[in-house]
Amino acid sequence: MKSKNVYLVNTKLIKYNGINILPNSVAKLINYDSNNINVLFIGKNIVLNIPSNFMEEINVNNTGKGFSKKICNICHILKNNEDFEINQTDAKGIKTTRPSCRMCRKDINGTPMMKDEEKRMESIKPAKNSIFKCPICEKTSIVGVTANLVKDHNHVTGKAREWICDSCNTGLGRFKDDIEILKRAIDYLNKNDN
Repeated sequence: MKSKNVYLVNTKLIKYNGINILPNSVAKLINYDSNNINVLFIGKNIVLNIPSNFMEEINVNNTGKGFSKKICNICHILKNNEDFEINQTDAKGIKTTRPSCRMCRKDINGTPMMKDEEKRMESIKPAKNSIFKCPICEKTSIVGVTANLVKDHNHVTGKAREWICDSCNTGLGRFKDDIEILKRAIDYLNKNDN
């Protein structure tokens, strides 16, 4: 057995109750019998019982950095490295790719900021070396020196919000700009605050 029974779809497409499971979708084995396997498709967060010949076992430790294929952290489909954008360079000078594939990045990036909003934001941009207080974390910083500022916007409508620090922009992105996820994070902190 490879890497704790992780499987991927080896057929063209599985359709189940109106849900399409794409080729190379990654799934975790729950249980099996001689003909079928019960698997959790991680990207869809659904459990399906499907014929075992639709799946093949993979070793997830042979994916990602240093290998030719990688699993997207959003759709959980095994894809070629070319399907991921270069993100940054690591400490050893090796270029690394984003954890999410190009297709999922389109959803993450959403609607670009509207042109008139872009102009408005540029007109109120804090000057380099000026003092800036982020409206979210309230950290005071020197623009362009101790913090980089970002034009935050609604990724659904394209409407600008405000200038915020890049840390808060990253934080909002990690929570998908989703108020319900942020509420769950607050509930989690309240529940686990010792």
